[in-house]
Amino acid sequence: MHPAKVRTIKTFVYSDTGEDIEQRFAPNMVSNIKRIKDPLADLTTDGWSKKKEFKYI
Repeated sequence: MHPAKVRTIKTFVYSDTGEDIEQRFAPNMVSNIKRIKDPLADLTTDGWSKKKEFKYI
């Protein structure tokens, strides 16, 4: 048998708490977990209508 190839995958995942990220990728090793600015933070929704973008002037 050949040893498993070591490779690195860079990805972004969403998590409310950040505590469940490692569990999602088991049995693989997860490293460099950090919080980034939410790209959807400037968008809002009022239920069923489309999201509206608010720009600060």
